[in-house]
Parts: sequence; C-alpha cells; structure tokens
Amino acid sequence: MTVPRPSRRSWLLLALLFGIGLLNYLDRQTLSILKATLKGELGLTDIHYSWLVTAFMGPYIVFYIVSGRIVDRFGTRASLAAFTGLWSLANVLSGLASGFGQLAAARALLGAAEPGAFPAIQRVMMTWFPKERRAFAWSLLSPCTTVGAILAPPLVAALTGGWSWHLAFIVPGIAGLALALVWWAADRDPPQFAGEAESVAVPAPLRAILRDRRVWLLLAARALTDPVWYFHLFWLPGYLQERLGVSLPQLGWIGWIPSFVASAAVMATGRTTDFFVARGRSPVRVRVTMFALAAAFAPVGAFTTFAPSVPWALVLISLVAVVCQIWFFGQGLLVADVFPKTSAATIAGLLGAVGASGGLLLNLAAGPLIERAGYVPVFVGLACLHPLAALMLWRAQPRLVAVPSA
Repeated sequence: MTVPRPSRRSWLLLALLFGIGLLNYLDRQTLSILKATLKGELGLTDIHYSWLVTAFMGPYIVFYIVSGRIVDRFGTRASLAAFTGLWSLANVLSGLASGFGQLAAARALLGAAEPGAFPAIQRVMMTWFPKERRAFAWSLLSPCTTVGAILAPPLVAALTGGWSWHLAFIVPGIAGLALALVWWAADRDPPQFAGEAESVAVPAPLRAILRDRRVWLLLAARALTDPVWYFHLFWLPGYLQERLGVSLPQLGWIGWIPSFVASAAVMATGRTTDFFVARGRSPVRVRVTMFALAAAFAPVGAFTTFAPSVPWALVLISLVAVVCQIWFFGQGLLVADVFPKTSAATIAGLLGAVGASGGLLLNLAAGPLIERAGYVPVFVGLACLHPLAALMLWRAQPRLVAVPSA
C-alpha cells in the first residue's frame, strides 16, 4: 500500500503551528512571571492577581467551545489568523496597561482568543496530513508548549531587566501579529487525500454532535485525565520547593525536565503508531492500545511523596508527565480517526473546555485537601485516573471502531 506523502506546504504549516503554539504558552505565562514586578509598578495585591487569573480562565473555558464552532464554520485560514492576532493584540494591550482595570480587560481578551489555537490545530492536522503520517507530524508539534514554557522565564526577565516590563508583553505580541499574517498567506490550497471525504463549509450541527455517545465517552475520559496534568502544572513547583527544599534558581534549572522527557516520549510514540497504522492496523485500536500502555505507568505517581531525593522525584514526575502528554496527543488523533472534519474542531473545543473545567475544580479543591491531609491522598487519587479512563475506552473500543472517520 502506497502511503501519501505530505507536501512541502504541509511541513511549512506545521512549523508555523509550532511557533503559534509556542507563543500561546509563552504569552499566558508572562503575567505570572511578572507578578512581583507588577505588584510594585501598578500597586496590585494578591487579591488583584487572583482576579486577573479569573479574568483569563473564565473566557478561556467558555471560548474553547465557541472557538471550535468558529473553526468548523470558517476554516483554519481565517480563524487561526484571527485567534493569533487577537491574543497577540491582547498581549500588546497588557503591555500598554496603566492600571488594574485595563490589565484585567486585556487578560480577558487573551483568555477568549487563546483556546481557539487548539481546535484549529486539530483541523489543520486532519486537513494537511494523511492518517498514515498524522501521528508523527503531530508528535513533532507537541514540544511547542514545552519550548514556550522553557523560553518564557529567561525572555521575560531579559526584556524586563534590559528595558521594561511593558516590552515583555509588547515584543511577543508584535511577533504574534506578524505570525498571524504569515499564517493567513500560507494556509491555502489544501490537499485531498485518497479515501478521505471532501470537507464541506457547513459544520455539523451542535445538537447532533452532543447526541453522539462517542463524544460523551471522550468527554468523560478527558474529564478524568486532564486534572492530573493541571495539578502537576500548578502545584508541583511549590511541592518541590516546600517539601524537597528546591530553591527558585534550582527550579529554573530542573523544572523543564519532565516536559522535555514527555515531549521526547510523544515523538517516539507518534513514530511507532504511524508504523502500525501504515501497515493496515485500525487507527482506533492503535490509539486505545497506546492509551492503555501509557496508563499502566500512571500509578507510579502515587509514590511521588515517598521519593527520597530530588532526582528520584523528577523520575516519578517525568513518568507521569509522559502519561499525560501521550494522552493529550492521542486524544487529538482519536478525534481525527473517529469523527469527520466538519465536527472535529467543535469536539476538540468541547474536550478542551471539559478538561480545563476539571483542572480548575481540582485546583480549587486541592488547597484545602493538602492543608488538612497533605499531598499523599492527592497523589494517590490522581494515580488512579488514567487507568480508569483507559479501562473505559478499552471496553468501549468496538463502538469507536464501528464508525469510520470521514
């Protein structure tokens, strides 16, 4: 069987997506890195900061759903250019803010525009890469968020120390505006791969999507698994400092390791799954098997609090990060395998909204639970979530395989 090869334009768009994803994560972190600076410059308190986080998270969750519908209706060329341009504009406005109200409004615009990147990426990958090569291409894209997380602290510190905190927002914002224009120019004349149905402009009705039990199955799996990643994202830096004595400079040296290891594992997984799909194996069966194998390592996270040293803690944290990232990566592929392009972005938006909501609820509950009982019950509970989701998908596998992707 001859496997179609992606065009040069496909790889160009993948490189642009990498830059867009990198800026997406870099821009959202700038405020947290500048928290202490802005408290002095703008007279903000911790309460003000919590409101700024809420101003971002509220629209972020809501617009995950809205942006998916926009992508399915207008396509990726216009929608992704608009999303990237709007959140970059929000970053510029953040740098021009002279008070709390202006900064909160800019953060709300950032929260409304940023989630649109991920449903758009879902649609781009389905449009420009054949299913036999999609996993590897997607795995090459996965480190973009890691690179954004690694670059954000030194870049923000350099711009702030060398010039001012304003430019820490404005310079990446201008870069994003330029990237939006390049995307608009590049995303045109998509290919049509043999065996894949032609996409139409009109998206599948939301009511029909929500009646599909397969959608609710994936939403349930996402609700179970995303909180693990959000907990690691928001709580592990503090855990390493408070419980294992890691200093802030040391955290800067080692904090990127779990994400780097996870990205490498995702690229290897993408290559492996493409090997089996290209040889005629059912894509859905390959993805679900990948989920199950990854989930088998999730229980090691329960032993994090018993790690005798920082290196051992990093080993356990990195294994859990690998599990989380393989599931993030694989769920996008599974949506592409099961659902048509006319509904994929909407479903990706629903998954993102459910995952972010679960992460937000967990983080609200984590503080009181950790204060009363410590970290052990939290890590033990989280260690069970991926195996539970894997069992659910494994049992439902025949229902997912039964309907081919359009």
